[in-house]
Amino acid sequence: MSRKYTASVKRMQAVQILLAVVCIAALMAYVFFLTRPSVTSFVIKDECGPIGGRISHSIDDQDVCNNACNAYCNSVDKKFQKGEFEERLNQCNRCECFCAE
Repeated sequence: MSRKYTASVKRMQAVQILLAVVCIAALMAYVFFLTRPSVTSFVIKDECGPIGGRISHSIDDQDVCNNACNAYCNSVDKKFQKGEFEERLNQCNRCECFCAE
């Protein structure tokens, strides 16, 4: 066999291996994104108002936010993922919930 033929066969084998690896990686990515749960978010309204010279909040810390989020996710038959609490001065706080299917 000639050197050209041997080099050509080795090059084709390398291309085939590379294509097989790319196909396997693409298949794994497809399965990962197909089985990943869809996450929805919802903002729970903080009912706040001035009482005695300061603002009173219905959602005043991370624990209260997590409890409200957990209750909301359970009410719509989804799994609680996380709650993000944002404390705001001189206005109502923000509590965003993330629920998964």
